[in-house]
This record gives sequence, C-alpha cells and structure tokens, in this order.
Amino acid sequence: MPYCTLADLQLAIPEQTLVWLSNDDAAATAMNPAVVDEAVRQAEELVDGYLRGRYSLPLSPVPSIVKDMTVNLARHWLYARRPEGNELPDAVTRTYKAAFQMLEAIRDNKITLGIISTGASAPEPGEFKVRTRPQQFGQDMLDRY
Repeated sequence: MPYCTLADLQLAIPEQTLVWLSNDDAAATAMNPAVVDEAVRQAEELVDGYLRGRYSLPLSPVPSIVKDMTVNLARHWLYARRPEGNELPDAVTRTYKAAFQMLEAIRDNKITLGIISTGASAPEPGEFKVRTRPQQFGQDMLDRY
C-alpha cells in the first residue's frame, strides 16, 4: 500500500504547478506520471529508512502522519528537480525540514505512530533498573574455597 497517492499530492500542489514540476517540456499540458511516481517512491524509501527496525514495513494501514510526511518529501523532490536558478518556495523547504524532524523523533522514540512495533531490531533507549537480594557470600568468603 503506497504511503501517499496522486490525489494526496494534488491536494498539496496545484494541478498546473504539478504539470510544470513533473515535465521538462515547458509546453506540456499534462502531468508526467513517471516523474510523480518517482517522487513518491523516493519519499517512501526515505520514510522506510527511518522506520526500519521499529515497525513492520510497509505500514498498513498508513498512519496519517506518515502520509503527510511522504507528501511533503515528494513535493520537495518535485520542486528540487526544477531548472537551475529557481528558488524553492519557503513553505516547501519548511515542511521538508519539519518532515525530517518528525522522522527523527519517530526513530528516536519521542513520537509513536500508534501501531505495534516489531521491537526486534531497535532496543528502547534509556536506562533500566534491576532489583536483587543482598549478596550473602562476598568475594573474601569465596576466595577461601
């Protein structure tokens, strides 16, 4: 199951802008689906890279927070492939950085996705405490044997 769909991207990017971002031909009138699919694929791989070891992948069902991050990462990739000399919009850069901060917070167990994690590869961070009974035989008594 994909983390985001074309419809999700169309909500984040106006249709004409999506046509412009996905084509190298300035006269194009239709979106290039191969370029959009590549943007989504790269964004999904990046998300999976951060979640690998904590969750069973691919995620199903996809939490809305993951969908939103994937849309923001794919949108940034589409804007970044524009011809040289064009600045990325501030909102695109801001949401891209926010998506990375969110992924790092999920990876570091500061934010949870609310699904059962595998827990096999990544131990929980922090210290743990163990309680034991007082030692009955000290090293000096054991040395006498």
